[in-house]
Amino acid sequence: MLSETLNSLGDKPVEEFVASLDAAVRAKVVRTLELLRTQQIVPSKFWKKLRGSDLWEVRIEYAGNSYRVLAVLVKNNRVILLHALQKKSQKTPRQDMEIALQRQKRYFQRHGYL
Repeated sequence: MLSETLNSLGDKPVEEFVASLDAAVRAKVVRTLELLRTQQIVPSKFWKKLRGSDLWEVRIEYAGNSYRVLAVLVKNNRVILLHALQKKSQKTPRQDMEIALQRQKRYFQRHGYL
């Protein structure tokens, strides 16, 4: 099950990022998220755990560009979407990881995981 966390303003940052993409990229992101939602086993090409954290990344490649949705897996295999970005380098930028980790912490506090 996919779910998106709200930021401190009540916005849906992943949804807003996806909506800002051009139609072809947006369609690819939506298809990839749908794959994650509907499949029991997702190839690592699309879903990979990030080293050294509880974060996972949804991996989308389109026209030579890389897009990522950072997420966390909680009980009952629920995936919480935290942050989305277009990658411009091999490594996920620390600033983007920190945004996702802050949202994860707020989500866990609100839902009694901490």
